[in-house]
Amino acid sequence: MAAAAANYFTSGCNTVPTLLNISVLSMVGHLSDYLEALDGLPPNLKDKLLHLMSKRGLITDGNIQKVVHSGVRMLDLSESDVTDQGLQYVRKCKDLKKIDLNSAKQSRTNISSEGIISVVTSCRQLQIIYLRRCLNVSDDAVIAISQQCPQLRQLNIGGCHLITDKSLQALGENSRFLKSVNFSKTRVTDEGVISLATGVCSATLKEIHMDGCVQLTDEAVEAVTNFCPAIDILLFHGCPHITDRARQAIEDLSQHDAHLKQVTWTIY
Repeated sequence: MAAAAANYFTSGCNTVPTLLNISVLSMVGHLSDYLEALDGLPPNLKDKLLHLMSKRGLITDGNIQKVVHSGVRMLDLSESDVTDQGLQYVRKCKDLKKIDLNSAKQSRTNISSEGIISVVTSCRQLQIIYLRRCLNVSDDAVIAISQQCPQLRQLNIGGCHLITDKSLQALGENSRFLKSVNFSKTRVTDEGVISLATGVCSATLKEIHMDGCVQLTDEAVEAVTNFCPAIDILLFHGCPHITDRARQAIEDLSQHDAHLKQVTWTIY
């Protein structure tokens, strides 16, 4: 067991004492016993704990405040059960660049727009925000993200079924560095996609996932192909109102654009 524990860290951190690595693993395995002691740990040890706890889905509202600190830059909560209450402690992470709240196993109902707004108003350096299948995240959260996170590069709100055109309009107005956006299985219409595709991020958008958006038509696809010259991934399968006209738009784009990498659609 000791040898396995040592090998766990030494591959990437040869300068860290083996005994320390084993101690960190022991702490993760017996969190309830060490919880009060976590407050006094230096940031580099908290980072190790945070990484292991994230991978094992061990971060909760009850312990997140013990391991996050002002220097945290990436936070993966996709495997953990954290609510709006726990997100309040993320506000101290002023240099946070990425937060992953994608639901890894099933839809989340314990994260709401209120929790997301609380985070983004304090963590304004965020560039990557993943919220897939957070069912209680609405347009209010995305509007706040677009306004409070000027460096936003990637946003995943796929499966957030409360999302409407208001979210895409806000991104089109404010998120000039946006490269990748997933709004699959939401309530958006052509109007929202057109606002996004013709907005301030039209030149930077490279990847759009809008599959399963049942209200979209060919106009949405044509807006992307006409106004987003950098697009190389466009997914719109599962959109029953999109016809062969969209396929023609893709073919026209492919003839003039060699960097188109992936396109998916459904033939009805």
